[in-house]
Amino acid sequence: MSYQLCRWYDPYPRLAFALKLLYLAPGAVQARASRELQRFIEEQWGASHARKALQEIKATSGGKRWYDEDPETAQTVELLKNSPEFLKSRVADTLLEILASDQPQP
Repeated sequence: MSYQLCRWYDPYPRLAFALKLLYLAPGAVQARASRELQRFIEEQWGASHARKALQEIKATSGGKRWYDEDPETAQTVELLKNSPEFLKSRVADTLLEILASDQPQP
């Protein structure tokens, strides 16, 4: 029996890890990371491409995914989902940096 990938980010292990950390982060950290990540995607992909993708994304209110609880996080993850392949690995690294920068210092 073989393992079947079921989530859109499963083929990207680093991105899957970063999204899991985002899921586990407190709400304020999630919100800040979502805002920064959305800005990063717009910078890397181009604001016009990002806006067009956001317009094409259907409203997912009432969804059962963890990121649907916050509209801004849902919008950011959907934008990432619909972004080009080259951007997904960059976003994973950036998201990990954002989350690491929010850790308390000893």
